[in-house]
Amino acid sequence: MTLGKISTVMFLLLSVFLTVNLVGAEDIVNSSVNQTNIYYFYGDGCTHCAKVAESGILEKVSNLDDINLEKFEIYHDELGREKFNEYSSLVGLRTTERGVPFLVIDCGVNLTYLIGDGPIINDLELKIQICGEGNGDGNGNISPIDPYAGKITLGSLIIAALVDSVNPCAFGVLIFLMISLLKIGSSKRALRAGLIYTFVVFLVYFFSGLGLFKVIQSFTSITHYIYISAGVLVLALGLWQLKDVFLPQIGPSLQISPSVKPLIERIIKKGTIPAMILLGIVVSLFELPCTGGIYIAILTMMSINKTFGLGYLLIYNIIFILPLIILTFLIYRGASPQILQKWTSSERKWMKLAAGIVLIALGAYILFF
Repeated sequence: MTLGKISTVMFLLLSVFLTVNLVGAEDIVNSSVNQTNIYYFYGDGCTHCAKVAESGILEKVSNLDDINLEKFEIYHDELGREKFNEYSSLVGLRTTERGVPFLVIDCGVNLTYLIGDGPIINDLELKIQICGEGNGDGNGNISPIDPYAGKITLGSLIIAALVDSVNPCAFGVLIFLMISLLKIGSSKRALRAGLIYTFVVFLVYFFSGLGLFKVIQSFTSITHYIYISAGVLVLALGLWQLKDVFLPQIGPSLQISPSVKPLIERIIKKGTIPAMILLGIVVSLFELPCTGGIYIAILTMMSINKTFGLGYLLIYNIIFILPLIILTFLIYRGASPQILQKWTSSERKWMKLAAGIVLIALGAYILFF
């Protein structure tokens, strides 16, 4: 074989080799471009996450060509939480808008996200298709937030706290305290005692709420049953409040037990700062039957919707004690505590009626929505 023929054969072999490898490289590039990455974030015990799992939608899309699905648990897995916050920031979600189930679709062209069981179950396949085609606006076909993952708004929190704060139990004890101290001491002493009492009520309720929320969150394996139990309890307390308004003669009422009143009176008569601290603790614990229902409902809804924050808890409890602060200063500035006591007694049924309606609404929300 001459040198020319050898060169020709080698050139042909080299051409075939390069063609095969270029085609293979092109397939690899195309495969990489067409790859769609899906990042799914969930929490153990989350009822809406359970609905997504039961639907089978994740398994269905993971079997599609060029789909890579990764799952991250965020309640207990630190890496999952980091990824969750990272992708939440990438799609522009504020802290108060974040929740699970949460899913991000990255097809190399757009980032699309879905929040809530409804959108993920119903819209995921369509979103994958749209994302792959590169359609949509600059925000990457961002989905609306699922109403089932809706957050507790600041307005609804404030309304609930206002209703909870206007309660005859705390009013009655405070006014009785001020009357007793005005009889045995100066108005400044009564003011100091009233403010200490109110501050202790604030601390007890704040830390009780924090602890209760942690307890609700800790039962991740039976969270669904915890929510149902809380909903039933809140609904029952609401109906009980209405019973006290319309049928007060039937059964016990939601109020501080009469057996505790002698203890409260003994503490008030001492009038010292330690006594006022003890009074705030005792009253806070024993008035829970008539004030704790709305608080439990709000904490449960925070747990369900993942909107818990110390800021929300702080705002709620500041509003809760606001009427106590106002009453204290009114009496200090000369308002008759007897008149205020009479007003509290005469308006008790309307306070209970408002609390009952709110409790029934919150209980129904927890149970059915």
